[in-house]
Amino acid sequence: MRLVLHNQMGLGEEDIAKIKLDTKSRDDIPQLLSGLQYIYMTP
Repeated sequence: MRLVLHNQMGLGEEDIAKIKLDTKSRDDIPQLLSGLQYIYMTP
């Protein structure tokens, strides 16, 4: 079964590359999200 990917963003959606994460947070989630953001942005 094929999955259709929509290239156009919908209302209320943000580009992953434009999201700013708090790098000074002591939690592990921002570090994980910044790693996923890097993987998404690099070809």
